[in-house]
Amino acid sequence: MKNVICACLFFCGVIAAVAVSSVFAQGTSPGLAKELVADWERATAGILEVAEAMPEERYDFKPTPEMRTFGEQLVHVAGVVQRYMDAAKGTKSEAGQPHKTMPKAEVIRLVKETSQAGKEMIVPLTDAQLVEQVKLPVGDRMVTRYRFWTGPLQQFAYHHGQVVIYLRLNGIVPPATARRAR
Repeated sequence: MKNVICACLFFCGVIAAVAVSSVFAQGTSPGLAKELVADWERATAGILEVAEAMPEERYDFKPTPEMRTFGEQLVHVAGVVQRYMDAAKGTKSEAGQPHKTMPKAEVIRLVKETSQAGKEMIVPLTDAQLVEQVKLPVGDRMVTRYRFWTGPLQQFAYHHGQVVIYLRLNGIVPPATARRAR
């Protein structure tokens, strides 16, 4: 009887181990990547809302002569995201390229396409890949891949704050503020 109980316990242990390893194998869907993608979607949605809110005739607005225009700010953000994507692919892109003037629809399309392409690079990453060390596209610093992808997110946030001020200077209530006022 003792042998039967031991055999049953052993069998249950094997089944439990297989079940746990199966759960972990299925659980390799990236928790960190999901969080990163959610942040990415919120950041791009926010900046695109602002891009839509500014009338096309004001895309050339700049608060002072030395600043970028509203449209150039958005093209710059798309350029930063592209630079990170190029670095992730192992290709080099130039920093600080001049931003050509583009109509509103083209700027919005560029930001949408670039953000979507960046998101598509993040989605398949596993947690293990996100904690691997990679080189930032500027300087010689090594960071986790997760930290690497927060670089463009910081740019979205930074420039979102700037372009919201551009809206305010043109008498336009930013979309997020308008939603809270309802």
